[in-house]
Amino acid sequence: MIRTFFILVLIGTYFKTASMSAQNSPLPHPKNELIRLVEQTFAQGALNELDTEQMRKGFHPDFSILIPKGNEIIKLPLDQWIEIVQAYKDSPEKVQSGIRNLHYTIEVLDLTDGTAVVKTEFYRNEQLLITDYLSYIKFGDSWMAVSKVSKEYSINPLHLDL
Repeated sequence: MIRTFFILVLIGTYFKTASMSAQNSPLPHPKNELIRLVEQTFAQGALNELDTEQMRKGFHPDFSILIPKGNEIIKLPLDQWIEIVQAYKDSPEKVQSGIRNLHYTIEVLDLTDGTAVVKTEFYRNEQLLITDYLSYIKFGDSWMAVSKVSKEYSINPLHLDL
């Protein structure tokens, strides 16, 4: 009798623990969601895979790259940036050059509720070429990049025609 009672207690404890674990199973963490977005829409979309459709999924229509020129700031809007990426993709010579095939790291990802900043570093042949800082805002359920500033360690490392 005691043995049966003990077995029932163990079974009950197991099911209660399993039930609690299912209720407390972690939801996708916002940082993981943002890392995936940065990789798909920026690191791969704009660079390695040249996937302009992915770019549109991760960048707000009013997104701009902010480029300092003297004491002025030039704004490169998303549509113009996508045209540059598409022109590169449409040129077999440029694609074959491998200029936009870069390794990257996400160095910083800091978020507070519906805003975030991401610092990425891009390398070619283990040489640091570009540090990018992207600002993100969460619109509804979706993160969208709204701006980007860069530090380039060599002149025009991606050979952009601006």
